[in-house]
Parts: sequence; structure tokens; C-alpha cells
Amino acid sequence: MNDLTKRLLTGTAYVSLMLSVTLHPMAIGLLFAWVGILGTLELKKIVEKQGLDFDLMPSLSLGLLAYASFVYSEFQFVLYACMFAYFIKQLYQKSKNTLQQIGTTLFAVVYLFIPLALAIPVASESSNYEPKILMGLFILIWAADSWAFVSGSLFGKHKLFERLSPKKTWEGFWGSVVLTAGTGYLLSITGFGLSSLEGIGLGILTVFVGTAGDLFQSMLKRASGLKDSGTLLPGHGGILDRFDSILFCLPAYYIYFYRLSPLFN
Repeated sequence: MNDLTKRLLTGTAYVSLMLSVTLHPMAIGLLFAWVGILGTLELKKIVEKQGLDFDLMPSLSLGLLAYASFVYSEFQFVLYACMFAYFIKQLYQKSKNTLQQIGTTLFAVVYLFIPLALAIPVASESSNYEPKILMGLFILIWAADSWAFVSGSLFGKHKLFERLSPKKTWEGFWGSVVLTAGTGYLLSITGFGLSSLEGIGLGILTVFVGTAGDLFQSMLKRASGLKDSGTLLPGHGGILDRFDSILFCLPAYYIYFYRLSPLFN
């Protein structure tokens, strides 16, 4: 089986799974918690490749508690108590890399678990869970990536950020901006719970933020001398390779729906 076939089969399975689990908040909640765990394991490898220490169990424990606290507020007290206990525990560590370990632990929580935890709140902005909104936003993320690839392949000449991603071009980026805005408009008129202006605006926002997420993950991998974050997804690399844009886009969507949209309305 060649790489293109692997990529197509894995991509089809991935999209099908993502669209299926969005139908119920419990399903998306469980899947994204698992994504956080797998992503933390990949992040551990990336961090250790740079010669840094990574404290796995505190990262997973605090990350999952932070994740749960966004869905169930009752977990917030437990999270604060465990954070306090974690910092007290550092007083008894003899390692000279204590600050480094704390930094990588908190980075895992902030970079992985908190963004993933925002999926359900984003879909529940109107107080009721609306799967079509989350489906539409995921489609925008995938469309932005696909349109950038198509536009770059056809017209790409000028490198966007060659140091981190040699294949990305300005032509691909701006082509994606226009075409993803159009995709957002199509979603707005086909029942995905967005107004026309929201669809276009979120399409443009997705390209800017999603590209930043992609470049950020590329930066982490290049600093570690890695081509992919893992091998879990044949033809696509690891979990972080597939979720790099989502990790940046979900906080942006959350800010829009909960902070900016009320001001506009």
C-alpha cells in the first residue's frame, strides 16, 4: 500500500470518526480526553528529544483534571487542590531542573487539554449542545488545510515560512483565505447554525489561526529533529500532526462565541 492510499484511508476514517462523535457531547468528550492523553505521550517524546525533562504523570493528571473542570465545574476545586499539592511537592525535589519540569507540565495542560476541553462549550454556546456547529467548524479547519494545499500546488512560488514549513506558500495561504471564506458561506446557507457573516468571518479566522497552529507544531518538531510527532496515523504522522490546527482554533472559536459575538449582537 503506497503512502497516498494510506493517507486517503486514514483521512477518511479520521473525518468519519470526528463527524460521528460530534453527534453526542459524551462521545466527543471521551474522544478528546483520549486525544489529550496520546498527545501528551507524543509531546513527551518531543520535549525529551530536546534534552529536557518531562514529568508524565503530573502532566496527565493535571491535564485531565483541567479538561474535566471545563465540562463539570465541580472539578475546579479538585484541580486547584492538586495544583497546590503539585507545587508543594516540588519543595522536596532534589532535581536542579524543577522549574523546567513545572514548565513542561503546565505547557502540556495549556497546549493540549485546555483547548480540547473547549469543544463542548463551543458547541453549547446557545445553552443546548448543537452538533452541527461543531461539525461546521471542523469542516472549516479541514477545508483551510485542503485549500492551502491545492492553491499552493497550483500557484505557489513565494515561501510563507520556509524555516519551519518549506512547502507552505503565500499563494496557498491567501488562496485558502478566499476559498475557506467561501466554504464558511456555504456552511451558513446549508444549516450549520451560522449566519452568513459568521461563516465568512470564521472561515477567514480559521485560516489565520489554523496556520499558526500548524507552524507552531512544526517549530516544536524541528527543534527536536523530528519529521512527525508520531506514527499512530499512517500517512499523517501522529496525533499532534493531525490536531495542530484544532488546538489553536478551538480557543479562537471560544473567544468569538463567548466574548466577541455578544458584543456584535
